[in-house]
Amino acid sequence: MYNLEHLRMFVESAQSGSFSACARKLGKVQSAVSQGIANLEIELNTTLFDRSTRKPSLTPQGERLLPFARSVLQ
Repeated sequence: MYNLEHLRMFVESAQSGSFSACARKLGKVQSAVSQGIANLEIELNTTLFDRSTRKPSLTPQGERLLPFARSVLQ
């Protein structure tokens, strides 16, 4: 079962382009957002963000999840 808070963090991070911006918008610390997304990745057994650069970007799996996550949150 998906944790709605983790999906919210995922969507906001994808939209804002960073975990820090997501944390500011959701009123959380950056480490909580990073951990929430990591937990979602573990739950889904996939990598949702490419973290090899300074600014995380969606992987192909993350791109596929994004519309689903948005519809679940609506």
